[in-house]
Amino acid sequence: MMDYLVPMAAEMSPIVIGHVETPTAFCEGGFKGAGKAGVVGAPGAVLNAVAVNDALAPFKARVTTQPIIPEVVL
Repeated sequence: MMDYLVPMAAEMSPIVIGHVETPTAFCEGGFKGAGKAGVVGAPGAVLNAVAVNDALAPFKARVTTQPIIPEVVL
C-alpha cells in the first residue's frame, strides 16, 4: 500500500455537468418530483432491520406489512 497512489483532484478527469429541462404539463409550475429514489428502499430496510424482524425472531413471528403499528406486530 505504500506504493499505491491514491487518486486526488489532479489525477481526476474533468467533470462535465449538463442540465436538461423538460417541464411537465400536469402541474401549474411544470415541476416534477426529484430525490425520491433515495427513500424507496428505506421502509424495507427498516422492516428487516434488527429493530423489528430480528427482535421478533425468537417468537417465530415476521412483520411483512406496513405501517409497523402495534396491531400488526401483535
